[in-house]
Amino acid sequence: MKENKVILGEFEDENYAEIAKRDLITAGIKANVRKEIMDNSTLYSQWTERVKIFVPTTQLEEARKIMTTRFVAFTK
Repeated sequence: MKENKVILGEFEDENYAEIAKRDLITAGIKANVRKEIMDNSTLYSQWTERVKIFVPTTQLEEARKIMTTRFVAFTK
């Protein structure tokens, strides 16, 4: 049976996201990272990169506790 995953949060830096993923996995949370590139252009072409961390719905609260105690750059 496939678990439903939700977005735990976003990072602007892929390295921080990978460190967060490692910490979550070490704590027994099944975490995945996905990088998204968005076009935020108005007059000029500006690309924005966001790295999202996904966790199972059942582990969301535990994952939030871990992230808020370890990462200042973490956004919900």
